[in-house]
Amino acid sequence: MTNVAFATLGCKVNQYDTDLMKTSFLERGYSLVGFDSMADVYVVNTCTVTGMAARKSRQMIARARKRNADAVIVVTGCLGQLESNEVKKMTGADIVTGNVEKTNIVDILEDYSGTPVMKVDDIFKELEYSQYGFSTQEERTRVFIKVQDGCDNFCSYCAIPFARGRSRSRKAEEVLEEIKSYADKGTKEVVITGIHLDAYGQDLGDSSLMDLLEAVNEISGLHRMRLGSLEPLSITQDFVKRAASLDKLCHHFHLSLQSGCDSTLERMKRRYTTADFAEALSNIRKYFPDAAITTDIIVGFPGETESEFRETYDFVSEAGFMKIHVFRFSARKGTLAYGMPDKVPGDIKKHRSEILSTLSEKGFAEYIKSVSSQSHEVIAERESPEVKGYWEGHTDKYVRTLFRCSDCIPGSFHKVNFEKIGNDFVFSSLRCSGRV
Repeated sequence: MTNVAFATLGCKVNQYDTDLMKTSFLERGYSLVGFDSMADVYVVNTCTVTGMAARKSRQMIARARKRNADAVIVVTGCLGQLESNEVKKMTGADIVTGNVEKTNIVDILEDYSGTPVMKVDDIFKELEYSQYGFSTQEERTRVFIKVQDGCDNFCSYCAIPFARGRSRSRKAEEVLEEIKSYADKGTKEVVITGIHLDAYGQDLGDSSLMDLLEAVNEISGLHRMRLGSLEPLSITQDFVKRAASLDKLCHHFHLSLQSGCDSTLERMKRRYTTADFAEALSNIRKYFPDAAITTDIIVGFPGETESEFRETYDFVSEAGFMKIHVFRFSARKGTLAYGMPDKVPGDIKKHRSEILSTLSEKGFAEYIKSVSSQSHEVIAERESPEVKGYWEGHTDKYVRTLFRCSDCIPGSFHKVNFEKIGNDFVFSSLRCSGRV
């Protein structure tokens, strides 16, 4: 039996794609092993959203080669799609593919005869969502469900449309069938995810994201559903009003802001203003007053002056985010921003990211304080690797919490009270426990 190991870089969609590939290998009789184990085949599912992500992808490829010089190294995913020639030259990978080829990755491997293979099809020829079978994620307490791929927005800084192609939606009946299969196996929480999740259904003509969520909410045995990243313009009064009627929907919303300055947003070719974003926040809090709202910010976009950064700081300060994911601008080849003038020096980007990271820590503390009088439901995920004797899990607001528990098993539900903020998590006391 041939051993195969996987490494996944990047987003939840990439993680889901890896799980699909694992299923394909298992069905062909391969045995899965950890990436740090000796394997006959190493598959690296790459990311290229930032320069750092691309570097980490290349490092994982080198790590696999160092682990077993005789292994077959397969590189797939977004970096393979966009920089296939560079990947092949820089890493010496045996097989390099893009995102289209993930569906038949085992066939490509088994046709490999020792001569390096590079197979990368035109992603823009993919006009419909294509997937064979379901993913394999039984070992997780939280399961990712991919419902959409691709993006039509073409923001000036983003290479993802070139790596993932046009927006394509998965048929609702296939999504529901997969979620039901997991619920029947005992899965309690699913994360609905996509590259541009809000666009779900637009190419199907008879469905929307909210239609899908309402159907998921009716699945017996499922306890929670969580949403991936959303765009602010999709957060309409109608959307949040319908969302508020879904008893399984987690009260956590991730809205991508990217900048709190309108002129920067315009250069980024984002399709909203800060006023639009503020309206989205208002809509959420009207129907979900206890919602945890998180966001992404890019600092150091070309032309970002000190006054523009101050506008972002002021907007973010007023927004009340629970957490801010801060990224330093990283120019990606093929995007409009790659050739933009007025580059921001690295030391300034570093300083601005530190300022917003401090603001994020403050926002996290303020949010925890605002909900500290409530009890919170948490799903036990694993014994904490950080603090001996504690378990960790996430609340429905996506707050990571650590708590002592004598009868925990992965997937068990518990009521906790927040006690003290730790390092990017909260210590809690166990109020009561049970299994759903």
